[in-house]
Amino acid sequence: MSKYMIRDIFKTFGPNYIKNHNLSKEEWKVYNAIINCGTSKLGYHICTCTECGEEYFGFNSCRNRHCPMCQNYAREKWIEKESSYLLDTKYFHIITTVPSELNEIAMYNKMIFYNILFKATSESILELANDPKWLGAKVGITSILHTWGQTMELHPHIHSIVTGGGLSNNKWLTCKEDYLFKVQVLGSLFKKKFLACLKHEFDNLKLNDNINNIKSFNKFLEPLYNKTWITYIEPPKGDATNVVEYVGRYSFRVAISNQRIKDISNDKVTFEYKDYKDNCKIKEMTITGEEFIRRFFLHILPNNFTKIKHYGLLANRDKKNCIKLCKLLISRTICNEFIVKKSREFKEFICEKCGNNKFYYSFEYNNNRLCTC
Repeated sequence: MSKYMIRDIFKTFGPNYIKNHNLSKEEWKVYNAIINCGTSKLGYHICTCTECGEEYFGFNSCRNRHCPMCQNYAREKWIEKESSYLLDTKYFHIITTVPSELNEIAMYNKMIFYNILFKATSESILELANDPKWLGAKVGITSILHTWGQTMELHPHIHSIVTGGGLSNNKWLTCKEDYLFKVQVLGSLFKKKFLACLKHEFDNLKLNDNINNIKSFNKFLEPLYNKTWITYIEPPKGDATNVVEYVGRYSFRVAISNQRIKDISNDKVTFEYKDYKDNCKIKEMTITGEEFIRRFFLHILPNNFTKIKHYGLLANRDKKNCIKLCKLLISRTICNEFIVKKSREFKEFICEKCGNNKFYYSFEYNNNRLCTC
């Protein structure tokens, strides 16, 4: 376990931050969840071995998706579920991001902005993949939203894992070698789609006083059409059995992990980051505790917002039947023993006294017993 935790930063600098800032409902929820995670304030649970009666005590976790302490279990459950949809094909890793000029709009319009980011990304990939010039087939996409860079500043971008093949007229087509389509073409199409969707939502956006009508909004966006938007296509690495594990790592990250926090002292927080502009060297950055909390809160997502979405062959509407057909056409069904075994190993809890793995659980919240199971 890391010596320093985000919870320590919130406890040390949080009261002063609250005095100087008005927290939203989402921010209050995350703040209280992380402060109380793994403490008596969230109650406790007792695991009783069904074989020998040995009892194990533990405090309840908050299970908030922004808490770095509560992501391992959620990740393993997701990996176990998604492994059944894995296909025996290549997978590409595609990153789409927006220029920093749009960060202010993203900050005050999170729900709209991030939905547009998902929409423009998925439509661009599906359109290009379906073009006979490239693949000419319907591919499967799993997209994950990240809103941060290494220094926790706002940096909205989408990680998409895309099948290197797809369905066309009930036939499975595989892309040639390690090539899906040109990254420059993707960047150009993504830019056009994103800006078109953003303009369409003008009436619903919260903007600063300098942008008070559609004419001034168009003028603000005009330079972005001439700018190169950063997109990246990483060719397939390894075999298909590592894909879900790879996606899982991206899916359940938070803005910063406890392991990256190196020091908390003198009203400052020092954390580790990777400098991509300097050959990915590991460096340290020191900022005030108040600034650390401000940056962390930038990445709190709206309530009920889905940060992992599936498209194309993996769209939830007919996902199971579509994957069955794909596996049949590929003529091979994957038995992903590595991922399933790892997931079970993570979840299983063994009684230290008798070696039994079945338990009776009782939970107590705020000193009042609510349920047993």
